[in-house]
Amino acid sequence: INYLLSLVLPTIDFTGIPQKTIHVPAGKPIELAIPIEGRPPPTASWFFAGSKLKESEIDEVDANYVIISWEPPELDGGAALSGYVVEQRDAHRPGWLPVSESVTRTTFKFTRLVEGAEYVFRVAATNRFGIGSYLQSEIIECKSRIPHVERHIIRLTIPIKGKPIPVCKWTKEGQDISKRAMIATSETHTELVIKDAEREDSGTYDLVLENKCGKKAVYIKVRVIGTPNPPEGPLDITLEWERPESDGGKEILGYWVEYRQSGESTWKKCNKERIKDRQFTVGGLLEATEYEFRVFAENQTGLSRPRRTAMAVKTKLTCKQKYIVTFKEMQDVTTKLGEAAQLTCQIVGRPLPDIKWYRFGKELVQSRKYKMSSDGRNHTLTVMTDEQEDEGLYTCMATNDVGEIETSGKNSFPASHWQTGVQPSPGQQGPHHT
Repeated sequence: INYLLSLVLPTIDFTGIPQKTIHVPAGKPIELAIPIEGRPPPTASWFFAGSKLKESEIDEVDANYVIISWEPPELDGGAALSGYVVEQRDAHRPGWLPVSESVTRTTFKFTRLVEGAEYVFRVAATNRFGIGSYLQSEIIECKSRIPHVERHIIRLTIPIKGKPIPVCKWTKEGQDISKRAMIATSETHTELVIKDAEREDSGTYDLVLENKCGKKAVYIKVRVIGTPNPPEGPLDITLEWERPESDGGKEILGYWVEYRQSGESTWKKCNKERIKDRQFTVGGLLEATEYEFRVFAENQTGLSRPRRTAMAVKTKLTCKQKYIVTFKEMQDVTTKLGEAAQLTCQIVGRPLPDIKWYRFGKELVQSRKYKMSSDGRNHTLTVMTDEQEDEGLYTCMATNDVGEIETSGKNSFPASHWQTGVQPSPGQQGPHHT
């Protein structure tokens, strides 16, 4: 049986758009849906002001920042590329806000955004003749990348795409995680699930996508939280009382508070000076101990008889005064290859925590390449960068009797200047400033 395949020229159906000019309110997205036909199915391209439109790629979205990337323009307009201009605006309000006019890479991180707000971003290439046409993103909502946790379950679901379909590899700080986690991957998503999550499951999870075209890595910080420890001592007790029914004919000058442990005979003063308030907080009490309290009123004539608590008050047993807490998370840094990279964080604890530094799960030791310093609060790692492999994630881990906490930061090297072109809009001369 022979089949004859007929070829059909591409056609565009404009019947859905009767008028040549479409009016769109400022601040609203422009949507053009044009039916096309042809055999085999034609490839469609969009142009604006003579320049071919390309899609911008959303690399990462979080509660307070968005990272986008784009491809350089195909034409340079007769002059070398000098950089890119990036702008942003509220998705529901007109008016663009210039963010930077000196971007040299084809990626940019928009920061100081509001969680839950929707934004639109755009970028244009520049050369010595001016600014080219803008490439605009879709509407993007700032959402936190904190993993979805329900009933002690860690669930990391990441959308993926690529041709050919990329191979996904999950690790935790460079170590294999397959025995601890369940991992499932489809053509569109990869998911990591850990049931019965524990504090030890906190850390940085690494996802690497790889196919014939290249490799892409993403780092996801996970912090497993739970109910707090008991409040720390020493304990305080607040006493309150009413005014005496009779002031003895003279104005009440103030009150005195005394206490003693149950079973003791000697009373001790709580306040060194007379107080006027009818409320007093007694501090420095022992845990799991019974106390009695009494209050005296005083006027110019002298002290009243005491008013005692109806029964002994027993303080509760709490944990000892031990703690460990992160005051300042580690921040990402950018350094030039060959220069020293410094990563710093603030972690305090009692007893003084033991500080260790890691890279991909391997502990770093003091050497000519790695120098660690600490004053008990500020902890610094200095990396003498001399190879491309020094780029990546570094982790500071603090440990004491209470437990362990960690914070991570990434060291990056700036990319070389992009030598790509731009096709600026006709008639624009010189750099544009807003």
